[in-house]
Amino acid sequence: MTEIYLIRHGQASFGQPAYDCLSPVGERQAELLGRHFASNGIRFDCIYSGALKRHLQTATIALSQMNGYNAKDIHIDDGFNEFGDSDKLMNRLTAVIEEDPDLSEQLAQIHTNHGAIRRIFDIAAKVDAIPRDEEVHLQRVKEFRDRIDSAIDNLVQNLGENKKVAVFTSGGPTAVALRKTLETSRDQTIRLGWEVRNTSVTVLRYDQDQLWLVLFNCVAHLESQNDPSLITYI
Repeated sequence: MTEIYLIRHGQASFGQPAYDCLSPVGERQAELLGRHFASNGIRFDCIYSGALKRHLQTATIALSQMNGYNAKDIHIDDGFNEFGDSDKLMNRLTAVIEEDPDLSEQLAQIHTNHGAIRRIFDIAAKVDAIPRDEEVHLQRVKEFRDRIDSAIDNLVQNLGENKKVAVFTSGGPTAVALRKTLETSRDQTIRLGWEVRNTSVTVLRYDQDQLWLVLFNCVAHLESQNDPSLITYI
């Protein structure tokens, strides 16, 4: 039996020149996550991270709070990267938001309200901030889904039995992993992706050649601080 801890990165720097970098809030979230693992005696046999900067920053900060770990323990696997070019996408969205006053109210809530994020993406798509050929887009979605499935399969095969592994990744890969586990529809998978909070923990158990969901989107390490501003979605 193997347990896979899928950990979403901390809050990134939306609206800044480089999105793929933790904000001060994101750094605090990662620190609290590491302290939570340490105080609850959670130890990992292996640690993986996507190759994006926000993944590695989250992993490094969290591990710094856990005795016996450091950045050298992180296995980088770009199979756990997010869908598409996030920096390019976020920069396009920022430009559209700046030009459209109708988005300003949503922007004020974007860090702590997943509904605001979804509405911004929907509005931006309508004004061609995210232009796409639907057939090409669907092919890219399939390739993304296959990439995540393959990354999880390879991880399980390489680990052996009775292991506990941490994977620092993004909301999209977490949702796709749930699709693999729960056989959710495309629309349900997208909806789950919007729900995944920064530094949330989702645990899958691999047992008898099957993945089982144990825990989804847990942010107990943030909720314990009684600070709603720490619960973020982007």
